[in-house]
Amino acid sequence: MVTGEEALLFAEASAVVLNVAFTLCIAWEKRIGWALGLVAGVIGVGLYALAHTWAMSVLNGYYVVMAVYGWWSWGRGEENQVRTQRWTFHAVVIPAGLVLAYATAVLLGNYLNGNFPHLDAFVTVFSFIATWMMARKYISTWYYFIVADAVSIWLNWRIGYLGFAALNAVYLVLSVIGLVKWGRLLAQQRRQGITA
Repeated sequence: MVTGEEALLFAEASAVVLNVAFTLCIAWEKRIGWALGLVAGVIGVGLYALAHTWAMSVLNGYYVVMAVYGWWSWGRGEENQVRTQRWTFHAVVIPAGLVLAYATAVLLGNYLNGNFPHLDAFVTVFSFIATWMMARKYISTWYYFIVADAVSIWLNWRIGYLGFAALNAVYLVLSVIGLVKWGRLLAQQRRQGITA
């Protein structure tokens, strides 16, 4: 008979494997990655709800929705190119993200009795932004994920989800690989005269 703790460990391990596969597929532009991300997101919703890290649970629900959007978006011909953004986008999004993360942390800590509200909110807000950027194939998504994953390592360590902490350490490496890979694709597009 499987105990509750064994079931949680199995669920966490499954989500870790699916998330690694998702990130590798996305870095190598394989659309199937979005389907893997959808399943991993569903598992994550439950696990983070059990840990009372509500924003992370909502974030995983968002991953499920974005997996559907990413699958659709990457299936369209005009969305297949890696794209860039102007610096003004980041000049607006980063401060707005910090303000939203702070407001979310206040809500989580004061009204929802959330654990680690500041870490939870920061990771959630910036992962929301990065995931939307990934679905749109913006190369800067990888920078946002590098920062969010670094903070997420600490958050998951504090929760006691060592598998997810290790996953985020792997994500750091994969995000650097994704950045390099997409950077090469962007350079190739520019050599071919494709506007990003």
